[in-house]
Amino acid sequence: MANADRIARIGMVGCGYMGQKAHLDNLVTIPGCRVVALAEGRSETAKLVARKYGIERVYPDHRALLSNAEVDAVVCVMHYGLHHTVARDILEAGKHLLTEKPIAIRSETGHLLADLAEAKGVIYQVGYMKRHVPASRAAVETIRRWRESGAAGAMNYLRVSMPPGNWTYGIEGPIGAGDSAPAYQGQAIETPPDWMGAATGEAYNAFVNYFIHQVNMVRYLLGESYRCEYLDPTGTVLLGRSDSGVPWVLEMKGYNLRDHWEEYYKVCFEGGKLDLSIPAPMARQHSGDLRIYHGPTSDVDRGRYEQPVLAPSWCMLEQARHFVDCVRTGKPTLAPAREAALDLEVAEQYARLLTR
Repeated sequence: MANADRIARIGMVGCGYMGQKAHLDNLVTIPGCRVVALAEGRSETAKLVARKYGIERVYPDHRALLSNAEVDAVVCVMHYGLHHTVARDILEAGKHLLTEKPIAIRSETGHLLADLAEAKGVIYQVGYMKRHVPASRAAVETIRRWRESGAAGAMNYLRVSMPPGNWTYGIEGPIGAGDSAPAYQGQAIETPPDWMGAATGEAYNAFVNYFIHQVNMVRYLLGESYRCEYLDPTGTVLLGRSDSGVPWVLEMKGYNLRDHWEEYYKVCFEGGKLDLSIPAPMARQHSGDLRIYHGPTSDVDRGRYEQPVLAPSWCMLEQARHFVDCVRTGKPTLAPAREAALDLEVAEQYARLLTR
């Protein structure tokens, strides 16, 4: 039962790079939250991590943790190909859950996991930290106001530019003892749908590992579902249309950034636009940038630009705070499992375009 005054007891499954740097580093700083158990197959590394973060109980796998530790929620940071079994076990145990993206490899698996979370009455939050960037939240709030008031007319275009870049942004690495983990419980990695074939399946896996964030952000900014309609032969540009007819474009290549990160979103309305810039995922204390253009309202009005001042923050910390708040209060998550399953439907549309 949700209780905003109770401490949220968190179990951690997996403590590699993202497990430590994106999640544990933040969870242990949040009031009202306590990481009480760790499941990690690398026994010596697990000891070091538990000592560093003050975690009292260590287990070899998630099943041992679920059977023996008293936890309200689990943060599971493993290869997404294992979510079809590991996430299912955690949800079956009735625990709130946060996993990294994507929710699974197959969209049908994602929907089954979302169904299970709903049946168990638990929160399943997927690690779409870009939704927690302060500039992203400010953009979505502006879009909501414009749509409700009609002040800027109808939305008529969405452009996303996302070339490869330096996503770690120089952040320090995790600690480890150099030991290797055994095959996780003998469980097999989920595979792409059989219709894809080996080459398409490999390209699909690469797409959901990297561009699923942008797939999710397109839905977040549009405020509705959408479909893919065209992929250019070089794989650089993906085009589509929303349920209400708004065209969108995702630019996936063009140049490679070694020591920088550029991720841009342009949301256009008949009478205004938003230019959103999102920082590298591991760039601490970067809140992104938002520039809002209010178009002219008369023959003498030239329009104006507005740029909100956003307090420094880190999207990974904001994501962790949000999950803990949802666990304690029972409020719905900003990044629900159902939408993550829909993201995989879009990715499968991309894969079908690859085969044309």
